Amino acid sequence: MKRVLLISFLVAMISPALSSAGENGIEILNTRCAYCHNLKGPAPQTIRQLWKRDAPDLFYAGNKYRREWLVSWMQKPVRIRPAGVNYLRSINSTPTKLLNPKKGRKYDVLWGEVLKPLRHEPLTKAEAEAVADVLMTYRAHDDLVSGMMLDTNKKVTLDQGEVLIDKVYGCESCHQIEPGYGGYTGSELYTAGSRLQAAFMLSYIKRPKNWDPKIWMPNGHVKPADLQKIVNYLILLSKEDFDASK
Repeated sequence: MKRVLLISFLVAMISPALSSAGENGIEILNTRCAYCHNLKGPAPQTIRQLWKRDAPDLFYAGNKYRREWLVSWMQKPVRIRPAGVNYLRSINSTPTKLLNPKKGRKYDVLWGEVLKPLRHEPLTKAEAEAVADVLMTYRAHDDLVSGMMLDTNKKVTLDQGEVLIDKVYGCESCHQIEPGYGGYTGSELYTAGSRLQAAFMLSYIKRPKNWDPKIWMPNGHVKPADLQKIVNYLILLSKEDFDASK
């Protein structure tokens, strides 16, 4: 009987704290995040809606992000997309004569504006923890990650993974595999393994438009074995130390 009373007392003490933290996280999301982020869905259904998006959708954050990364990033926000979420607003096609007069082509470069520090309000550790707890409950598209299991036997070296990313599937045309090495228009890949859940990466790379119907990332028709290798590579890549290069 005493044990039951003790457990009941501890639950009574802990529950208000958990409830308070959850309410605080929801309040922060609604008052400080909802202006830029889509918290309720769906993803943009038209090009016009996609054009208006200024920040990543968060209504499926619980199926996308790793909680520990969310907590860390929200305390010290850094840019993970060199050209921003909507790169069409920040990429400029520069005349050949300004960059490479020997080749008859143009190069995409970033406008100076987008290279400024990311304008995102940092949260305290307590606030970040509370918001992350709420975000992890936002689990739209459970069906898309169901059954997506990482095969750790499909391991690759960094060199082998880079061949897949660059030579076979051309991902580096949009994504960077280290700071300054790769395209500007997609999110950086060298942090993807620590930022994203493996099941999400498997599902999203397999068919991006299942998550984001109007997104410009193409379906690369990645072979199942290569899909496993790419995600294992991204996890391996995320363990490299690129901080000094940023």
